[in-house]
Amino acid sequence: MNVFLKQIEEKQVEGKVLFAKVKGNVLVYRIRVPNVEDDNLKYSGLKLSYDTKREVDRTEYIFEMKLIQKNKKGLIFESKISVEEIPWKPLNWIFSVVVTDGKQQADMQLVNRSYLNFAKYCSIFFENSFQFADGMFLYPYVNGARNIALQYRKRGEYDDYRIKLKERLAALRFGITFLYLRRKRICLVYEKYSQMAQDNGYYFFQYCMEHNMEQVMKCKIYYVITKDSPDRDKLMQYKKNVLLFMSIRHITYALAAKLLISTDAKAHVYPWRRKGSALVPFIKRKPLVFLQHGVTAMKKVDSFYGKGKGGQCDLFITTSEFEKEIVLKHFGYSESQIPVTGFARWDVLKDQSQGERRILLMPTWRSWLEDCTEEQFKKSDYYKNYDSLLRNNHFYEILRQYDLKVDFYLHTKFKDYIREFLAESDRIRIIAFGEEPLNEIMMKSRMLVTDYSSVSWDMFYQKKPVVFYQFDLKDYLNVHGSYLDMERELFGPTAKNETELIEHVRECVERDFSLNEEQKKQYHSYFKYVDDNNSERICRAIMDKLL
Repeated sequence: MNVFLKQIEEKQVEGKVLFAKVKGNVLVYRIRVPNVEDDNLKYSGLKLSYDTKREVDRTEYIFEMKLIQKNKKGLIFESKISVEEIPWKPLNWIFSVVVTDGKQQADMQLVNRSYLNFAKYCSIFFENSFQFADGMFLYPYVNGARNIALQYRKRGEYDDYRIKLKERLAALRFGITFLYLRRKRICLVYEKYSQMAQDNGYYFFQYCMEHNMEQVMKCKIYYVITKDSPDRDKLMQYKKNVLLFMSIRHITYALAAKLLISTDAKAHVYPWRRKGSALVPFIKRKPLVFLQHGVTAMKKVDSFYGKGKGGQCDLFITTSEFEKEIVLKHFGYSESQIPVTGFARWDVLKDQSQGERRILLMPTWRSWLEDCTEEQFKKSDYYKNYDSLLRNNHFYEILRQYDLKVDFYLHTKFKDYIREFLAESDRIRIIAFGEEPLNEIMMKSRMLVTDYSSVSWDMFYQKKPVVFYQFDLKDYLNVHGSYLDMERELFGPTAKNETELIEHVRECVERDFSLNEEQKKQYHSYFKYVDDNNSERICRAIMDKLL
């Protein structure tokens, strides 16, 4: 291979984005690439690629580039793209430059690490977007690789100009009260999208409030929650320590925060998808205690949560030596950054299933279906398999025969599709994510049916059986991967189709929902502590390492 092409593949050579602007229905994209003195090499086009890991979803377009300038720094090309002529799909699209020597080719990465360019071309000060008639819109944004890419999605409530005004007022307030706020040593606790108070974040916060940990840790601890969250009421007993999401007070305290403590990444303390914000880069510099949403095992996430990545943290809370070894091996953190404490929510996880015969059916989401249309969702294997199960007459017979009830609990990322699922049995209840506290549902359930969800660990922690329904295992492993060997290390049987699944459920019921001997042996390998002192250990780890 040509030396230059090899350097491109190894990302030793990259181009720079100089200009990305939506003018009417035309996207103007200007780049600078190295001037190579080799007659065989040619910059043959600007490539626009749909950001996906699934081969079946791969989509690419090549656009002509016009050379508009040549200088000491390199060659400057410009492309003009009519945005209405492309059949866009949610969510992200990435640009690269195709370089060829006539026999082989390579895609040169395009970046722009300048904050000024980030501000100028990613719509902090200008609209810089195209609005489609169906409510979708397209705009340039900076991704984790510092590529000025495109995002295509529905316009949300936080894309409004009034949010930008709030940001400016909050920034002014922060500047005026900086010294006072710094002395408060503010710690912000939050969960996914700051919409919930049901997970490790809430139970950690509750422990801190009830055990006077602000005085012990010498800091002020606040919980961030959206105004319309169904969980807001249970936080009102700690009203002085609650911040309403995207209020001026919340934005000010986010800028002033000494520490973020969350089940999710730093981005969840602010609008997850927002078109341009001058404050986000400052918030992302805050240290983070990653409480985790679930045990790190069944889904590879080091490409995001690893050290130096977009979701990196400063303290990675784990539940066992088994999990710690995974993080130590794959994520790049030092051993001192990976305390084994157990999850805060497990402190209150008590079996309340006696007298109940409930099965929790809770699949996780699929990244390749995120933000798809209802029509696309209904064509997916995910929808077809679960819709079929919810209508399966043999499944209904098993439920009647053993006097069972099922709670179908859909993941928050699929909440907009919940109305597409119907069950013709009064023994099946369909629940939207957040409609009822998941902890309470798990405690009342006798067993779990899931696919790859980390909620399986919570049920196993309670010594309740789990059946894994993995009809799309090949796709899942290709896209997400797993640290756990799905064939040998799972703590429950695996079903590839409905018939197998129903049979495994029947076996668990006839065993009176108890673990088998092999699962009992696995239990102590997967949990270090079962003593209700996890939040205390987390506080101690934070004080030792970060406060």
